[in-house]
Amino acid sequence: MSADPQEEDVLLSEFDHTLDTPPLRPALDEMVVMDVEADLRAIRAPIPPTPTHPEAIEHLFTTSALAKAAGVVFERQSAKTWKLMYKQQTYTVTFYPDRFDECPSLRLMNLGDPLFEELLQHIIRHTLTSSSDLT
Repeated sequence: MSADPQEEDVLLSEFDHTLDTPPLRPALDEMVVMDVEADLRAIRAPIPPTPTHPEAIEHLFTTSALAKAAGVVFERQSAKTWKLMYKQQTYTVTFYPDRFDECPSLRLMNLGDPLFEELLQHIIRHTLTSSSDLT
């Protein structure tokens, strides 16, 4: 059974209107701009402070006999900046977020940095291996 001709016209008119009306969502260009703005906000967000002070982390790593025994070598470059030699690679690092903000080409040695965590694990493994050799 077919629909009433008037009803059919109304339905087709609504269907045409639906096809002609763009969906209610942002255009691709708008989405790209929104994503870029969100990325810029994330980049510009300050680095959260760590529960330990940069001086303590710096002292722990740069003066540690365990680090030296594990093949980790630190040489002071300038105030708050070190040259780190590890696994035949050289890195210019800092332990201070404020120094890192001034010079983002430095590597910030702190929790969350993969190199920092690798060094910490390397030192721990070296310590455990050395202590097991003594027993």
